[in-house]
Amino acid sequence: MSSQIEFLQQAEVQDFIQRNLGTDAHKLLLNPPAAYKAHIALIVDQLISRKKARSKLSDWYGNPQLVMPPPLSLEQCSSPATANYKASLMQGTNLIDLTGGMGIDTLHLAEAFEQTTYVERDEWLCEVFQHNSQLLTSKEISTAHTTAENFLDELSEKASFFIDPARRDLQKKQVFHFENCTPNLLELLPLFEQKAEQVLVKAAPMIDITLGIEQLRFVHSVHVVSVKNEVKEVLFLLDFKNTHSAPQIHCVNLGSQHPIFSFTQSAERNTDIEYAPIHKYLYDPNASILKAGAFKAIAAQYSLHKLAPNTHLYTSDEQLVSFPGRIFEVTASNITKKNIRQLLPDSKANVLTKNYPQKPEELKKKLKIKDGGSSFIIGYSDQENKPKLVLTNRVNVS
Repeated sequence: MSSQIEFLQQAEVQDFIQRNLGTDAHKLLLNPPAAYKAHIALIVDQLISRKKARSKLSDWYGNPQLVMPPPLSLEQCSSPATANYKASLMQGTNLIDLTGGMGIDTLHLAEAFEQTTYVERDEWLCEVFQHNSQLLTSKEISTAHTTAENFLDELSEKASFFIDPARRDLQKKQVFHFENCTPNLLELLPLFEQKAEQVLVKAAPMIDITLGIEQLRFVHSVHVVSVKNEVKEVLFLLDFKNTHSAPQIHCVNLGSQHPIFSFTQSAERNTDIEYAPIHKYLYDPNASILKAGAFKAIAAQYSLHKLAPNTHLYTSDEQLVSFPGRIFEVTASNITKKNIRQLLPDSKANVLTKNYPQKPEELKKKLKIKDGGSSFIIGYSDQENKPKLVLTNRVNVS
């Protein structure tokens, strides 16, 4: 155990951190207590990270024996929900997490493997994970303080891999292409071909999925993962025995009862759909479906009409309760500034716009509407690219 971890394990230090969770970290850094002056930077990092863990990792926040990794690791780590989803995609004998980081994904993935190795180039993160893993799992997980490139070079047996390349360049700007990340995933592909049974790649929500499939070449499936309708990550599962060119794309919305929606890009390209004016029900697909580009496939699978080529809203006369997204019942069409008062006497509604010339805030201001109530005003452009407004009520809330 390193001297820093030994220091943080002292009961009086843990007590000091717990008592100062509400203290301004910057002021503490500038004016530290004499007893902790030599270690104040380490303590402040612990305070900042623990506060960040409060909403994202409540189990970690509530366990004073755990050593927090640096604040940036907390910002970038997976949530337990997304880590659990990853763990459902892989199983086998030997797993190697080549970019261990905070280790949330390592801990969850390890449950489906006989042996697991955590690889991390940062020595402090390695020490922190080695300490924390003994408190968080009964699984024995090996640690390797080295780079992904060096570990792969020296590996002599086949394994399954997880990799989450760092998405910041030397100027600490965010990057989204695999060749600009660290490690460069494209340069590792030849080694993966030789040594991998399967590889799960975590990419940023901004990734170009089509380009990712082209560059990685051996993609078996893509998983666009949302939590409560916010896209959190895009996963590419590589299978080097499977060289087909049409991977399944799975659109997932964790934290809801919506079914997973799956399609292929070739099906999307080759699907013909019908466009129509608004009927009784209006459908707004989950964010993961829109990110994946399933604009026609979703209409075809649920036998829906699309409002316009660039308006990703759908409609039908019958309610489809299993639709993976929000469902609205149309209560009034052709909303205007003149008739809105009659329709909404309390001037309260939620506002949603899709392919509409004004943003929701601008539209609320124009209509003199306040947030609230159960009604939704939806702005969109029709097939003739004319802006339209309709008044609706939300049907499903799952």
